Amino acid sequence: MGLGVLEANTTAHVPGTVLLDQAAAHSEQQTGRLKHGTGKDSNIVLAPQPSEDPNDPLNWSWAKKHLVMAVIFFGVIVIGVVPGPLLNAGIVAISLDLKRSPTDIAKVSGYCILATGAFGPFASAFGRKYGKRPMYIFSSLIGLVGVIVSEAAVGYNTLLAGRVLQGIGIAAYESLAVSSIGDIFFVHERGPRVAVIIFLLAAISNGISIIAGVITQHLGWHYNFHILLPFVALQTVAVILFCPETMYRRKAIYEIDTAGSEENLEKLAKVESAAAHHHEGHGESPNSADLEKTMTSTTQVSVQSIPPKKTWVQELRVYNGTFVDDPVWKMAIASVAILLNVGALYQVFMTGIIIAWYVAIAISSGVIFAIPPYLMSSAGIGYMSVGPFIGGVLGAAFSLMTAEPLVKSMTRRNKGIYEPEFALLPLSLGGVCSVAGLIGWGYAVDAHRSIYLVCFLWGLLLFGMTIIASFATQWALDAFRQNSTELFIMNMVFKNFFFYGLTNYVIDWYLTQGAVNMAGVMAGVTGFLCLCAIPMYVYGKKYRYYWHKHNLLQMLHLETDHTGAEGGA
Repeated sequence: MGLGVLEANTTAHVPGTVLLDQAAAHSEQQTGRLKHGTGKDSNIVLAPQPSEDPNDPLNWSWAKKHLVMAVIFFGVIVIGVVPGPLLNAGIVAISLDLKRSPTDIAKVSGYCILATGAFGPFASAFGRKYGKRPMYIFSSLIGLVGVIVSEAAVGYNTLLAGRVLQGIGIAAYESLAVSSIGDIFFVHERGPRVAVIIFLLAAISNGISIIAGVITQHLGWHYNFHILLPFVALQTVAVILFCPETMYRRKAIYEIDTAGSEENLEKLAKVESAAAHHHEGHGESPNSADLEKTMTSTTQVSVQSIPPKKTWVQELRVYNGTFVDDPVWKMAIASVAILLNVGALYQVFMTGIIIAWYVAIAISSGVIFAIPPYLMSSAGIGYMSVGPFIGGVLGAAFSLMTAEPLVKSMTRRNKGIYEPEFALLPLSLGGVCSVAGLIGWGYAVDAHRSIYLVCFLWGLLLFGMTIIASFATQWALDAFRQNSTELFIMNMVFKNFFFYGLTNYVIDWYLTQGAVNMAGVMAGVTGFLCLCAIPMYVYGKKYRYYWHKHNLLQMLHLETDHTGAEGGA
């Protein structure tokens, strides 16, 4: 048993389990010839192992990796996050201007999210087959058009059309950004980057409401789109020029987190020893014949010549071939079928529902604080988002600072072996804060308490929700990385469809049932989902092995055909 994680009844490698800390595992003989981290991470075995190809994203320089992620993060902000809450603080003002009910205006945001969810599986499928770069570029362009249409809107239907276009643009950045982290960074590096993504998706929108409320009151709601336009245009140019393809057709033997058996590690060690020998002895990349001698015949993998490093102009190509051999329709269906995996189902429900709760509260607040007894202006309602914004920042900071140390600490205590379930431990703190914040918020709003108390409780619940979403996402990325694209696209689809349903009745829910009932239901569901993390932690490794041996996607012939990935260097 690894620190409460029950062992699977097998001596075979369990996907997701990684021999990560060589010093703690005393595995120098087994892993000494593999690639390791540098500096303070010199004892960390890199997982996945980078290939010898200089174009492998795992081999990119620190600066290039973070430049690419900065462009993607910028897209997550201006294409994926800003459109959703942009009109929340001004719901009442916009309803008066367009002569529609507040619920109709809330539905405009709902249709935006509905478009995101509907397009999501196709964004996933095309991204998996043709690469993420084409999808990022398409999403930026369609998001740019959506902003232009929205800023020109003088009626409800035109605004709705613009918001639907923006919703389509959201899809790639909301669903593919997390899996891009898995493309570029090693297992021990992913946690802090995931925390940033979750912060952007869940918390930064509150900061948007602060600004949008002031703009709506003093300049009019159209100016939200006028001001957003140059940022979206800049990001579109940046993604075209500075975001090369992050997907890579890497041989399965390098994926030691998904196929890290002792036999594979030994074969890989021979390959990398030969590569190091040729680099040192000849100052050049190893050729095909030399590397082939280091491989046993059982691998049935031919090692091809290492290609030259691509130039910047070559990296600008939008089409970089196909990365899997499956048809697009099959992968779109697989995005839904991934819910047959209990672990994936749990992650989708956990993160999707709690983020939808937060969005529902943000939308309903546009009405709660605009009517008696608060009677706040659009700017005042926007300022209310300071509380959850600070809570989200603190939650993201906590996740950012603790994710990597948690992985390393638990790995050392587990004799050098990393189990993805270790990432579930902080969910206890997140659950307590989320439930307490929801219940407190409901009673404070119902009793018309001070807006400062309401802001504090709103911030507390978002602090907890950010922690839950960050670590549940990290766990799923490490536990089921081979299906990470399908998993996170389904996460986005479920969240957005669920949120669309909420927009149809959340305001009426508050007006008819009150804040205590609404927040109480949310708190009860959140608490139950957090308690479910206990069996997921204890039995997680057993289930990972069970899924590996009884993969329902494979049985239904929906599993992505990875033979295409075997064809690359």
